[in-house]
Amino acid sequence: MRLLNCIALVLIYFLAFISGFLFGAHYVESVSGNRAMVYAAAVVSGGGGALAEVWAEVRPGTGRVFLTVNPRAELDTQESAKVAAQVASRLAGRPLLFQDIAFTINAPSAIVGGPSAGAAMAVAAYGALVDRQPRTDVVITGELFPDGSIGPVGGLVEKLEACAENGIRVFLIPAGERYVRVAKPVTKKLTPLPGVVVVERSVRWETVDLYELGREKGVDVVEVSNVSEALPYFFSSAS
Repeated sequence: MRLLNCIALVLIYFLAFISGFLFGAHYVESVSGNRAMVYAAAVVSGGGGALAEVWAEVRPGTGRVFLTVNPRAELDTQESAKVAAQVASRLAGRPLLFQDIAFTINAPSAIVGGPSAGAAMAVAAYGALVDRQPRTDVVITGELFPDGSIGPVGGLVEKLEACAENGIRVFLIPAGERYVRVAKPVTKKLTPLPGVVVVERSVRWETVDLYELGREKGVDVVEVSNVSEALPYFFSSAS
């Protein structure tokens, strides 16, 4: 009797392994080659903001994450890519057991501050995993954390201006960053003596309401706390 029980247990484990393997093979076949792209707002090395293409592609593999950045830059984005893949996998309900995710970031010039692309990578990976294309008139920026929350980043005024210049309708920013402090250069000319002109330069700090600035530029600025809040903006129908 004990021998029969052992044989039955081995058969159960074997059948479970085979069914899991077949399911994994079918899943890999169904998602292999899926690609999705979103735009991320970034600050570039030459100054100012720009939009970068963030691509995610699902390939057969073993759960590895790859990242290519064009043009090449010293960015702290490799860890962000791994976190993005994990967050997207959890939200999509698709385990990273039988496939790899390859990210590609294409920017007009070298990007400054790599972690701000984390949220965009998660959205792109989600789109590839569920085989849906995100809207291209929605842009996101923000550092990504393992629980899916989106953290603060800099250069939001420059990024908003880049969105406006490229016809973006919705700009998603990290929660709590609606109001930002920016430095405004001030130049004053003084004439202490006849024929003598002294130019005095200083900086004045101002608070900018990104919601109001966005309205002036035709962009709807929205705060989001996590990737779950951001996804409906990318995968809803344009109105």
